[in-house]
Amino acid sequence: MKEATFSISLIRNSVQYAAAVHGIDTNRLCAAAGIDPSLLTMPDSYVSGETNLALWHEVVKQTGDADIGLHMGEKFNLSVIGIVGYVLFNCQTFGQVLDKLSRYMCLFSQGVSMHYNVSRGQVVCEWEIVNHLKNYLVEEPRQPIEASFSALLTAAKTLTGKSLCPREVWFQYNSPDNISEHQRIFEAPVYFSQSKNQLVFDAACLEWAVISANPSLLLAFEQHAQAMLSALSNENTYSYQVVREITHNLKGEVPSIELIARSLTISVRNLQRELQTEGTSYQQLLDNTRKELALRYLKKPDTSIHDVAFLLGFSEPSAFHRAFKRWTGQTPRAYFSS
Repeated sequence: MKEATFSISLIRNSVQYAAAVHGIDTNRLCAAAGIDPSLLTMPDSYVSGETNLALWHEVVKQTGDADIGLHMGEKFNLSVIGIVGYVLFNCQTFGQVLDKLSRYMCLFSQGVSMHYNVSRGQVVCEWEIVNHLKNYLVEEPRQPIEASFSALLTAAKTLTGKSLCPREVWFQYNSPDNISEHQRIFEAPVYFSQSKNQLVFDAACLEWAVISANPSLLLAFEQHAQAMLSALSNENTYSYQVVREITHNLKGEVPSIELIARSLTISVRNLQRELQTEGTSYQQLLDNTRKELALRYLKKPDTSIHDVAFLLGFSEPSAFHRAFKRWTGQTPRAYFSS
């Protein structure tokens, strides 16, 4: 089963909050959670749910704050969610903010989806935990869900200058021993052990104007967000993941489909079925990957044909020559001298 991933910016935000508010040592916190601190400087990286969960555990443990998700949400800055934050800044109304957030949330979190509906003058805004992926939120949703709810209130104030006042707040998990912080932040009835995670508020809020609205900038930022969404869709295919694993493992020996399937935590039969659904096969992907790598390697003037043949897992240079001629219609030497 594929695993939900989360933007490194969320990890960085948690680490920076713990350091700034509680004086927690960043390197010590990262080490305890099994995070390489250098990842925090890589804005386009994603981490697994397992890593995110480990960090939440350590943040709660080292700060001693059982309500840290709520408190982080109170300090939320839209820049944390990158391009999505810039899209939201330039929306025209709070209703449009919710529309765009629902559309682009997967760019920073694949573990939860947000959608809303309007009925009888009320907005029911639901955070639905994704269960078709391997997702730690299925078992331990509390901190990230509470951070999300609290952050939405903070974002509404930032964007519109108005306070979003829920009528009701629902959580799927059991009530913690002390809910005084929930009551302080939401100022509304808070219910636990419910069927959904949702905020309910007045539909008039959807018409609130966004202070920083700019249609031209919205168009530009949304084009960027849409391109990222398309790229993410490609990355979620098994074809993309197989090519990535082949490239990583193709170092003088051809990786077997069994090895690739193990690395993707899927059976060989199911992997073959998924690739067939995507209109390809393991052998096709392997062949295409070897071709692309061959063209890339041979552009380097200090790389010999013999070395390229070895790197691509060919038993001898003559086998590589035959494959290259099949790919391009020419020998390697003739291809790059033409």
